[in-house]
Amino acid sequence: MPELTLYTGVNSCALVPQALLHHLSIPFTAVTLKRGADGLEAADGSFTNAEYRSSIHPSGYVPALKTANGEVITEMPAILTYIALQAPEEQNLLGASVMERVRVAEWLAWLSGTLHGNAFVMLFKPGRLTGDEAAFVAIKEKGMGVAKACFQRIEKRLEGRENAVGKGWTVVDFNLYIFARWGKQIGLDMEGEFPVYSAFARKLEELDGVKKAVKEHGVEALYS
Repeated sequence: MPELTLYTGVNSCALVPQALLHHLSIPFTAVTLKRGADGLEAADGSFTNAEYRSSIHPSGYVPALKTANGEVITEMPAILTYIALQAPEEQNLLGASVMERVRVAEWLAWLSGTLHGNAFVMLFKPGRLTGDEAAFVAIKEKGMGVAKACFQRIEKRLEGRENAVGKGWTVVDFNLYIFARWGKQIGLDMEGEFPVYSAFARKLEELDGVKKAVKEHGVEALYS
């Protein structure tokens, strides 16, 4: 089994691959980043944001995953795919059939591009969209609308299902967990408005891998 290095940040989306690695009992080293004056940098001071961008992630984000041979993987869909491929015995993680694999890819692309890259960027990082701070309130309001619409879509797609795709855990399920957390953090009544999604998040919080990742991030379980 290769030794992996996961670049992570407290309460960031890097909790997702961290939980999956623990769930699969894949050994890895976690390198925690914190926000500095120029962006994310090593929490222990071992590298600057500029050094992180030049050697690990050109955009300066987390997560990033370094393999044993020094290859660096960025972007959530690619990272989750790589981790799943390290456990070939867990055949359902990327879908058990051709159509399930397609649905996994579809979910990951939408979660990354629309819910995360659109809604939560507007909510958490409006400065990425404009330098006009007077526009931040309107951008955040727009982001809230997009987030709610996405959560409604998730709620509908999870109705009557144990898992997002197929009949077992896939990487999509782990990815969905972080957005359920963020939903509460932006003030949504998740249990009231999205009871199916909330019950789904509660099941995920019962998994040992998720419990370990939550503990390592120093945050609380929000559903269990």
